[in-house]
Formats: sequence, C-alpha cells, structure tokens
Amino acid sequence: MAERLAFTAKISLGLAMSGIIYAMFLVVPQYVGLGEAGRIIIVHVPTAWVTSAAFALSAVFSIVYLRTRSALHDASAVAAAEIGTLFCIFATVTGSIFAEVVWGTFWNWDPRETSILVLLLVYAAYFALRSSVDDIARKRRLAAVYNIFACVTMPFLLFVAPRVADSTLHPNCAFLQGSKCEGISLDLNGAKIGQLGDVVVELKSVETTGELTQARVEVRMPGLTQNAELTPSLDASGKPADRPEFPGQSFRMVLIEANPQAGTVRVNMQAPGTGLLSNQRTLWVFLASNLTFGFLALWLYRIRATILHVSALVETQEAH
Repeated sequence: MAERLAFTAKISLGLAMSGIIYAMFLVVPQYVGLGEAGRIIIVHVPTAWVTSAAFALSAVFSIVYLRTRSALHDASAVAAAEIGTLFCIFATVTGSIFAEVVWGTFWNWDPRETSILVLLLVYAAYFALRSSVDDIARKRRLAAVYNIFACVTMPFLLFVAPRVADSTLHPNCAFLQGSKCEGISLDLNGAKIGQLGDVVVELKSVETTGELTQARVEVRMPGLTQNAELTPSLDASGKPADRPEFPGQSFRMVLIEANPQAGTVRVNMQAPGTGLLSNQRTLWVFLASNLTFGFLALWLYRIRATILHVSALVETQEAH
C-alpha cells in the first residue's frame, strides 16, 4: 500500500511539473513591457521561496540536534541545507537568465543578485566546515551552531538588504507602472550625471513646451556602442507622458518630476502595463508552481535524508 502511494505521488509530481512547464509557455500570457521574459516568474520566485523554507528547516533540525545530540537530526539538517543550496542555485540561474533577456547582461551586481551570491557562499562555508573537522561529535556540534547563525542571515540577505540598498534593476523597482522606487535626481547646475543600475544617465536639458515638460537625457550603458538620447516628459497635470525605451531593453525611462526653472529632474526605470499577477491565468499557474516546487523539494529532501540517515548511523557505529 505504501509503495503504491509513493509511486502515485511520484507520477503526480511528474505530471504537475510537466503541467507547470506547459502552462508557463502556453497558458501564461506575455507581460506588457517584458514579453516572453516575464514568464520566468513562474520558476524564479518559487525556487527562491523553497530556498528560504529549506534553509529554515535545516536550522530547526540543527537546534533539535543541539538538544538531543541525535545523529539523525544532524543528517536531516544537512539534507535540508543541501536542498536549499540546490534551489538557491536554481533561483540564481533563472534570475541571471532574466537579467540577460531584459537588461542584456547575465550579471550586473544588482543588490538582490549580490545578496543571493553571498547566501550561497555562506552555505558553501557550512559544507566546508563539515568537511574540515575530523572528530564526528565536534563536527556536528560546530556545524549545527554555524547553521543556526547562517539561517539568521538568510532573511536579511534575501528580503532586507535588497530593499535597503538602492536597486533600480530588480522587479521590486522596475516591474510596476508607477513604481514606488525614488529613482535618481539630476541637476543641470550640480550632479547632472547619475546611474540607474549599470546605466549611466546625464541630464542635458529640461524645458516646458506647451503642455509638456520634457527632459533630454543622454544614456550610456554596457553593450551600447554609441550614446543614446531619451526624452521622457510630464503632462500638464504632472503625470508621466512619454516613456521612451532604453536601447535594446524592455524597460522605459520615466520622468517622475521636473523643475525647469531650477534645472532639476527625477527619473526612474519602469516597465509599462499591469502587474504580472493581476492576470488570473498567471496567478493560478504561479500558485500551482509554488505548490509543485514545494512538493518537489520535499521529495528530494526525503530521498537525500534517507541516504544521510543510513550514513550517519554507520558513522556513529564506527566511531564507537
């Protein structure tokens, strides 16, 4: 009976993953401003959430190990950390693919990219620590303590640091029309050059013509052989009017505010259209993807934990 249930679960998981892949390309509509690149949210975000859950679970097992000194709990902590690291790599790779499609570069040291790389290094050090200590009891104890502290850094690296840092390239700033990110201020009489991620912008002029207030901004960016000039504008009510596209990218430059008399403007990088999850098909596929990736991680964890449990028991017996 148990074997039949396990077999059914595996078949169901395989069908669910196939359905997610199918839906990602053939059911989810294109996101205005990003086109096909917007589909990657169906994979990228769930893998990031699974990463967080796996690392948190690993820390819980480490805490339990410190209380019980059970080799099985230590093995469970290792298995969860390995699954977390695997999905962290998935999240990093899918994020890099998205960055290349939208911004023309796989890596631009955006705060989120940098913080997830640091998280990978933190857990790489966890595995290195386990490999460097020969005494079994001491290795497990030190690894458990380190794992708890590593988990404490995880929310900061994944959720806090990217929002504290000035990030205009990542979705929390660039995906939404009317982005809440402050953008950058430019001044003809002062700091007229600034940077939006890896895009250098220079204010050339700002003036009001009729009902439009228009800024002329020169753009320099990686892969662009010649400087481009964009002219974002505001209408008479002070709302963004023209949003010119950055060269070779899906994103647009938006003029948030301007003062022609003072020669100052504030600009940002945005994508037009509604939020990715405002579409019902996208929302349901996204929720199903989170659930499916969660079960996939659980299945991989159980396989790896079983192997490590056997190894831990053998290791303990040999030590005695």
